[in-house]
Amino acid sequence: MSKSPPIRYAIYTRQSKQGLADFSSCQAQFHTCQEYAKQSGEPSLYWTGQHFEDEGYSGSTLDRPGMRRLRKVIDLGALDRVYAVAFDRITRNMHDAVVLLNEFEKAGVELCLVHQPELTSAPQNRFLRYMLAAFAEFEREMIASRIAETRAYLKRHGRRLAGKVPYGYDADPTTKQLVKNKSEARRVRAIFRRAANGQTPSEIARRIDHLGWRTKQWTSRQTDEVASGGRWTARQVISLLRNPVYLGQFSDGDSTRPGCHEAIVAPDLFDAANRQLDSRRSAGASTRHRRDFPLRGKIICPKCKRPLSSYVITKKQGPQTQRILRYYRCRSTAGGRPPCKGVSYPAWEIENFVRQQLGEEATWAELAASAPSKASIQPMATLWQSLDELSQMQVLPRVVEQIEFLRKNTVIQITFDNRLHDILIDCNYAVYASVM
Repeated sequence: MSKSPPIRYAIYTRQSKQGLADFSSCQAQFHTCQEYAKQSGEPSLYWTGQHFEDEGYSGSTLDRPGMRRLRKVIDLGALDRVYAVAFDRITRNMHDAVVLLNEFEKAGVELCLVHQPELTSAPQNRFLRYMLAAFAEFEREMIASRIAETRAYLKRHGRRLAGKVPYGYDADPTTKQLVKNKSEARRVRAIFRRAANGQTPSEIARRIDHLGWRTKQWTSRQTDEVASGGRWTARQVISLLRNPVYLGQFSDGDSTRPGCHEAIVAPDLFDAANRQLDSRRSAGASTRHRRDFPLRGKIICPKCKRPLSSYVITKKQGPQTQRILRYYRCRSTAGGRPPCKGVSYPAWEIENFVRQQLGEEATWAELAASAPSKASIQPMATLWQSLDELSQMQVLPRVVEQIEFLRKNTVIQITFDNRLHDILIDCNYAVYASVM
C-alpha cells in the first residue's frame, strides 16, 4: 500500500498593534492554529516549521514582511496548506482577498481558518469568503472612522492625542493626559532662562550634562524596555525650546491648538528664548536649502553609523556673485559623541550617482528578484528616464531608504523603499497630469 504524500503546512498570524500578550496576539494565534492542526488527526500532516508573522501591521494592505515571505514560499510551490485563525487576519481588503485566493488556488494551496472551519477551499465557499473579506474591510473602515471621531473630540477639548511624554511632564495613569513633573519642570524653566540670556544650545547642553541632568526616560510599548535617559545634545535643547507644549499648547500641523495641561513657561520667557534662537539663524536658511538635499538623513556615516547632516558653504566669486557648495557631512552629536572628522561628501555627486542607478536596467533587474510582482517592475528604468532631472530629484527622498559606504568609501550600497514601483508609478502619473 503506497504511503500518501505529506501535506506541508505553515501558519500565518497578524496583529494590528503590538502590545502585551493576549488572545489576539500573534503567539496566541500560533498556538491556536498548531493545536487545531494536531487535532485534525490527518496522519500525513507535516509542519514545515514556518511561522509567518506580522505583528504591528494593518490588514489593509499586503505590503507586510510576513505576508511577502508567505507569498514567495507559495509561489515556489513549497506549501500545501496555510492555517490562520480567521480570514480578517489574512486581509481586511476586498481586492487583496481576491488576489490572495487566486494565488492560493493557482498554487494548489488550501487555506484553513480555525474559527471558520466550515469555509473550506471548495468552490461553493468562495463566495462566502469574499463576503467575509467585505465585512472585514467594512469593519476596518468603521474603526478608522471611530478613531477619527475620537481624535477630533480630543482636539476640541484640548486633550493629548499620542506620542512620547515631553520632558517636564508625566502621563496621568488613568487619563493619559499631561501632568507637571515638578523637578523636571524646574529644569525646563532653567533651560529657557539660559537660552533667553544668550547661551547657545550647545553651551546649554554641555552645562546641564555637567550638572548630571539626563533626557526623559520612557518605556517602549513594543519591547517593554526603558529607553533614552541619556546626555543632552544641542538639537534636543532646540527641540525643547521650540515646543509649544510648555505654553500649555500642542503642535497641530503648522499651527498650535490649546491644551488642557498646565503651562511650565510664561509666554514672555518662551518668546525671549526663541528670539535668541531666531537671531542666530540666517533668514530663510532652513527652507532655502531643505529642498536642495533630497538624501538628507538617509546617508549613514561609515565610522559612527549615524545619519549624515547637510552642510552648505557659500563662496563669493565677485561683488555680486557667489557659489554655493553642498555637502553631506558627519555633524551629529547624538549620544553625546562628537562628529567624526573627515567624513564629508559632495552632495551633487552622490545624488547624481543614485539618480543614474535608477536609470539602469541592471538595477531594476536586481530589484525584480525580490519584488512581489516580477513582471510589472521590468520596464521601470524607461519610466524613470521619462522623468526630467528636477522630478527625479524630487522623487529621490521617497524611493531611497538608506545609503551606506563600504570598502573604505569606494562602494555605495543603496537600499530602496519596497514600495518603489508604486511610488514611481504615482510620481510619473502626477508629472504627466501636470502637463496635460
